[in-house]
Amino acid sequence: MKKTVLLGIYCLLFIHFIYGQNTPVTSKDNLPKVSDEVYNAIAQFYEYDKNVPLNAVIAHKKKNKTSVIEKIVFTGPYNSRVPSYLIIPKKSLDKYPIVLIADGIYGSKDRWFEEKSWPKGKQLIDALLNEGIAVMLLDAVYHGERAADYDYKKPPWLLSQPYEGIKMVSQTAIEYRRAMDYLSTRPEINISKIGMLGLSMGGIIAYQVMALDERIETVVIGVAPSLKDYPKLQPIAPTTFASRSKVRSFMNFMGTKDGLYTIPEAKMLFNRVPTTNKTFIEFNAGHEPPIDYIEMAKNWFVKTLNEE
Repeated sequence: MKKTVLLGIYCLLFIHFIYGQNTPVTSKDNLPKVSDEVYNAIAQFYEYDKNVPLNAVIAHKKKNKTSVIEKIVFTGPYNSRVPSYLIIPKKSLDKYPIVLIADGIYGSKDRWFEEKSWPKGKQLIDALLNEGIAVMLLDAVYHGERAADYDYKKPPWLLSQPYEGIKMVSQTAIEYRRAMDYLSTRPEINISKIGMLGLSMGGIIAYQVMALDERIETVVIGVAPSLKDYPKLQPIAPTTFASRSKVRSFMNFMGTKDGLYTIPEAKMLFNRVPTTNKTFIEFNAGHEPPIDYIEMAKNWFVKTLNEE
């Protein structure tokens, strides 16, 4: 019932309104803008009751030569139970910086253990672990272990199922905030050194989290569309959140052959992120992240999560 009411509120409130090119990026901004009043109305739907217990459990733990992998389930908004992996490197550190990873649509936390999956997940995770950086992965709403919540159908495509998509994306963004609440209970995690990587839909989620939560230090976003031509998606669109970002540093990589956006509009969105410590990179690629992004993202997190 709560989910139905939430969707109704969203509808009523919002239905009317080459590789290596770095910063500086200049491009006239003609992307949609939202006023502070509208933004504040949107942002309230991303708030949650911090007094609700996490009721976190470690469902199982596995050790290998390089890391300890824990499957953790915790309580999210609307009484959801969120399955996740926390991967801690076997390094001699008192506290570990950490990167939260948000996958694209139709992805799952488990495919980040596959070398040849769409995000080349295992290669990136191994690269971060080798640098002493922990990783946390969540199954987004309706994805992975949570497919039963959508009757095992494909999760809603944002462009054609906007209201179901809004619910899916906004709830997942809140769950990443709850994940940070959980991490604050782990003494081996340095909660002052939290980064986030978001790809495609995960990048859309990362734009929201980096505007709504000051605990994120640095963000890498790849191949995330601006959603500029979809006014019904304003409550989750990167154009709504980019200018409100609170991060200290930001990297954005985009594909010149990606049909979900153009490079000029990607640069406009990038320019809205207020930090001056940022880099924009174009890849001669489509929507699938190229293998080169792994080294690039790893180096970015090593640098920025070690800054004072």
